[in-house]
Amino acid sequence: MSFNTDGVVLKVVKTGESDRFVTLLTKNRGVVEAFASGAGRPKNKLHGATNLFCCGHYSFFETGKTPKVTECEIRDIFYGLRDDIRRLSLGQYLNELALELAPVEQDAGELLRLHLNSLHFLANGTLTPEQLKPMYELRILSESGYMPALVACDKCGAFETPVMQFDPVTGKLLCENCSGRGRLDLPLAVITAMRHIVLADLREMFRLRLTGDTLEKLTSVAERYLLEKLQRPFSALSFYKTIK
Repeated sequence: MSFNTDGVVLKVVKTGESDRFVTLLTKNRGVVEAFASGAGRPKNKLHGATNLFCCGHYSFFETGKTPKVTECEIRDIFYGLRDDIRRLSLGQYLNELALELAPVEQDAGELLRLHLNSLHFLANGTLTPEQLKPMYELRILSESGYMPALVACDKCGAFETPVMQFDPVTGKLLCENCSGRGRLDLPLAVITAMRHIVLADLREMFRLRLTGDTLEKLTSVAERYLLEKLQRPFSALSFYKTIK
């Protein structure tokens, strides 16, 4: 039995002398692990298609528990990621998050769209790594069932006050009149940015541009919320932070 779907390579493991075991984020089947025979040879037709970050339309043949990659129409390989170590390391972190959060054997069209657009804007320099990182973190969490409750204060329903508090454990907001301990004080500009990231259409989300203190606070709260929800370290994140 065979199937075809759009996808992007998230992870590559060499097996034997010339074979590869690849993990992809796909449109129709979420995370797919597959075997690519001979793909480690430079002249093999699957060599480029099974490199990290390659995206295209893939064909698979299902045999046993692990499908085999049989064909690929390559669409992009995001060369720009390899021109800058910060972009490359962030791209690897995005791949780690997709591996953690994307479903298996389920539709993942929106997650694939988010991932490919993020790699595109990162590779061509439209967004800096600093700008893209919190956007991707908050959006992939939201698409995966961890959307923070940012519409209004959890206690009184106030839409906004000059300063609001965000609870990184529960993902809920409190206004300055209902504030409590153990939460993060955030200016309204950061709350507005967070709302835009999790609620806007994907095209509109990528138009967000933040700098300075607002970006710094957004980066901090997005990462903390993600780590609270997922409760595990990410090696690519650790590496990215060492080279910033």
